[in-house]
Amino acid sequence: MRRHFAVLAALTVLLTACDAETSVPTSAPSATATSASSSLPELRPKVDAIAVLLAACVPKLAGEPVDPIDNCANLMPDVAEVISEVEQQADPLAEAARTAIGEVRRQLAEIAPCEPWFAGGGRTDDGQLDFRCNQAWDSLSASYDALRDAL
Repeated sequence: MRRHFAVLAALTVLLTACDAETSVPTSAPSATATSASSSLPELRPKVDAIAVLLAACVPKLAGEPVDPIDNCANLMPDVAEVISEVEQQADPLAEAARTAIGEVRRQLAEIAPCEPWFAGGGRTDDGQLDFRCNQAWDSLSASYDALRDAL
């Protein structure tokens, strides 16, 4: 995860500079809320950093094979780690946030078999896998967004 946070600044600049259009997944995390308004202000920077990294994956899902280092599947353990940290401190959270945690966990399980789809940039020779993984990606993005909004 530290490697991902180290490249976060570079990705932010890259995302701003590259307004890539994609015909595969369409969801990307929403704008960052302030840490002061967060129920878990100490975790908000991590939650937001993962959201930026998830958004950075969208241009990589343009239907072309990606370098193994850029495979968005590599980010899923980091998503799970941050969700675990949030989950450990979920007691003071509103019901919407606790529900969103469960939904992100469910979506992580749904997207687990999608490594070949990620490696292919959001496209494989298996139309059913492409459909399932595109749906899983959109759902993961939406549920992570919901969690961020609920924090």
